[in-house]
Amino acid sequence: MNQLTQSLKDFIASKDLSENSRKSYSYDLQQFARQVDGQISPSKIKLYQQSLVEIKPSARKRKLSAVNQFLLYLYEEGQVDSYHRLKSHEKVRIEAKQQEILNLTSFVQADSSPGKWIALLILELGLTPSEIARIKQADLDLEFQVIRLQKSDQVRILPLPEVLLAWLRQTSSDRLKETYLFDKKGQPYSRQWFFNQLNSFLKQVGFSDLTAQKLREQYILREVQKGTSLFDLMKKLGLKSPLTLEPYYKNGY
Repeated sequence: MNQLTQSLKDFIASKDLSENSRKSYSYDLQQFARQVDGQISPSKIKLYQQSLVEIKPSARKRKLSAVNQFLLYLYEEGQVDSYHRLKSHEKVRIEAKQQEILNLTSFVQADSSPGKWIALLILELGLTPSEIARIKQADLDLEFQVIRLQKSDQVRILPLPEVLLAWLRQTSSDRLKETYLFDKKGQPYSRQWFFNQLNSFLKQVGFSDLTAQKLREQYILREVQKGTSLFDLMKKLGLKSPLTLEPYYKNGY
């Protein structure tokens, strides 16, 4: 058994997968290992990628995802010196490169409302409305000033910025008997409720053209400007691949 084959087994063992997903990952990654002859190099990666051109888009997408996750694992484990990534044959959306960082100080200055705090959770932490809906009171640690986010087998610990800490501390006594951060009798509000609250707030502060996705892009742009590395930002956002973030990095970090 060569080193790549052992790493492949360790990678699959590290993931919380259903039996069908485990078989799929094993098949795709074993095929990859055979085609690169157990060696990771730019030329081997290029040859493997060329072999995917003729297969169905759905199968190609599955293989790209599995192999890119494995290549990232190898890099993070220090088993390769560089992160080699397979590129999709589909065009990556690049409008994000041209996005400007907006002056959104009016968000903080606005009157308190659910929409305001939803907007700031997106802008300050890069969360999606779905992630915000799942936040429970137990996920907040005001003493250590962090929030814990869990999705399947992935756990993220994010520091809470002062603007959110001040709000959470001020309202903590009002939320003692509640389960969720935005609580509806022990249940989370609907996805539509979050979007309605956010849209109402954005209209109120004069940014009706913004959306949850565009606010998340503002978070990404601010992190890039601060010098956050691509891989650190990927982890903060809970992404499995850096592909969608690469357009934001013109020169890399």
